[in-house]
Amino acid sequence: MNNKEQILKEYGLSDNEVKVYLASLMLGTAKANEIAKKADLLRTTTYEVLKSLAEQGLVSYVIKSGVKYFEAAGPNKLIRILEDKKDKIATILPDLESLKKSVTEKPNLELYEGKAGLKTILDDIIKSKPKELLQLGSGKVFEILQFYFPHWIKRRVKNKIFARILQQKTEIIESYRPRDKKELRELRYLPKSFKINTHINIYSNKIAFLTLKEEEIIGVIIENKEIAETQRSLFEFLWDHVK
Repeated sequence: MNNKEQILKEYGLSDNEVKVYLASLMLGTAKANEIAKKADLLRTTTYEVLKSLAEQGLVSYVIKSGVKYFEAAGPNKLIRILEDKKDKIATILPDLESLKKSVTEKPNLELYEGKAGLKTILDDIIKSKPKELLQLGSGKVFEILQFYFPHWIKRRVKNKIFARILQQKTEIIESYRPRDKKELRELRYLPKSFKINTHINIYSNKIAFLTLKEEEIIGVIIENKEIAETQRSLFEFLWDHVK
């Protein structure tokens, strides 16, 4: 499976929908049997898939001399559909939040798995909009989320969230140092003898722990004022004792 197919699957299309959509894009206006041949699918299967894509607004058709000709919607339609979904979700977000609070007033612990889970935790930092973010880590987060994390930094800056960071010295981190002031952060290095295999974020009354092993990526958010204050005090102690 190539990159295009994988991303379209993550968008929400099935394997056959991906095949038919890409085949339609390549053919332009075409009959169902032509699309089926290009997609390497049975004609009956292709008809069903075209019907599904049409319902999603990704395929349209015209009838010429009694024959249906199908055409895939432009790739930009995928973005517009996502934006429409986002707008619809936004209208019911307050109701969804109320439902969550009705089950439990204030969850103390949330567990997330995989890279998507780490992104959810980092998104929570932006959503919380703390005055200051304290981070303690190895810098491996740049490798695990190499495309997402630089974009997340821009979002943090846009939301004017200042970060103080304790991190082990690496080439990646050094390359970011010239932008410290612009990217609203102050960085100090941990000694090599200080071993840390997690990425810790302290913000508001929350502490987020991110494990950064490719084979077992887990993130945990603990929301508790006392625990957060303790972690913050430990951070300040380290901050005062390193350069």
